[in-house]
Amino acid sequence: MNMADSPLQEVPQAVLSLTNCPGTTPGTPLSKNQLKKQRKLQEFAELRKLRREREREKKKQKRREAKAQGLPIRKGPSRKELKKRQADGEDSGISVAIDLNYDDLMQERDIAKCVKQCLRIYTINRRSAKPSKLHFTGIRRNGHIHESFKKNDGWENWNVEYHFDRSHSDVFDTSQLVYLTCESDQVLDKLLPSCTYVIGGLVDHNHFKGLCHSRATKSGIATARLPLSEHVDMKTRAVLSTYHVFELLTKVAAGQDWTSAILDTIPTRKGAKAKNTNRKETKDQDGEPSQILRQTDDKLEAFPNELGTKKSETETQSLDS
Repeated sequence: MNMADSPLQEVPQAVLSLTNCPGTTPGTPLSKNQLKKQRKLQEFAELRKLRREREREKKKQKRREAKAQGLPIRKGPSRKELKKRQADGEDSGISVAIDLNYDDLMQERDIAKCVKQCLRIYTINRRSAKPSKLHFTGIRRNGHIHESFKKNDGWENWNVEYHFDRSHSDVFDTSQLVYLTCESDQVLDKLLPSCTYVIGGLVDHNHFKGLCHSRATKSGIATARLPLSEHVDMKTRAVLSTYHVFELLTKVAAGQDWTSAILDTIPTRKGAKAKNTNRKETKDQDGEPSQILRQTDDKLEAFPNELGTKKSETETQSLDS
């Protein structure tokens, strides 16, 4: 008897998939709006390089027009000039490290904002009269932040020291690091060229308040806060974004005083106003000062054992008439 004609012939089993597997429900088809968004995202990715080329061509055209009119072509030194300064050993300002070791704590949109702030920091540094030695530390290779950097054409050629899978503690001497946090008890009133100032690259909308400060203290790194409340009065909390902190440090390192640098840097929505630091005096009948109200600050003598200054209590001195 032919096996092909046998009624006992085995029927081939159906291949299981997500559509016919028991216990699963078929996915719902995409709506028209969802399909439209997908097409726009695909078009946006395909036209990215073309837009970058158009932007470069516009910049070249502006440079040609500025050169023809005798205007300055760029606001700051070029990338080649910055690298030449470093090679010649010229004083290029303070050393600043942006701590990007928060890859797993930020959502995708916050990571994009963090990398955008790094781009602003690079631009601010290039246009500064006294550029800083800029480091990006704690970047996880092929992590979310690294992948976001790759979306910016030419990021590898920035005049920045990239440190992959290495934190600031691995790159620098811990005794010469100062982590800037608003929770610190120490006030930073003077920038030292021998130190490296660390700024946390964390965009968290205050979900991880005090995290940068706790990490720094656990690592044995000195901390300091910017002297915002000592120089200005603000309507809101004294918390600045990463690039605002860097811009403020750059201006002070270039010779600008703290008060004017703060007022020029922080957003106007914070309603900052300079404090009145004039001494208050009262005079007796002979016209001599009888009472002087004075605020004194301890000066930075050693580092990092005595980092920054602590505001002393107001002292009242009486003079005999």
